[in-house]
Amino acid sequence: MPLVAVGPSTMPSAGGRPQPKRVFDAGRRFRALRLGDPGELALLEAISRGEFVTTGFRNRDLRRRLYARPHTKADDRRGSGRLSRLLRLLRAHGVVRKIQTTHRYHLTDRGRLLTAALRATGDASLKQLLREAA
Repeated sequence: MPLVAVGPSTMPSAGGRPQPKRVFDAGRRFRALRLGDPGELALLEAISRGEFVTTGFRNRDLRRRLYARPHTKADDRRGSGRLSRLLRLLRAHGVVRKIQTTHRYHLTDRGRLLTAALRATGDASLKQLLREAA
């Protein structure tokens, strides 16, 4: 399963930028990860926190980190639904896996690699990245 729009699994578009790949899981189609989206980057940063390594994380744990305190029950339900869809997307891409008989998730090896790479590129300057690429 492709993770992001890098590597040989991508084809350049007319604009010269790589096209993200959709994935299929259990007969359903899932969009590509949007690694430039601040919301998805915040989610990936939240799930890679050290406190979730041993016990995993729940929707509720991530909601507390990502969203402001809801004003109404409807806001809370909307936030929960939004996060459930994002977790399902991460499962389809192989970034997280669900722990059986619980409401918890763990990062996979692929997810650890992705979050480490995103953290490294976020901390590096453009000059450093270009120097390393050459």
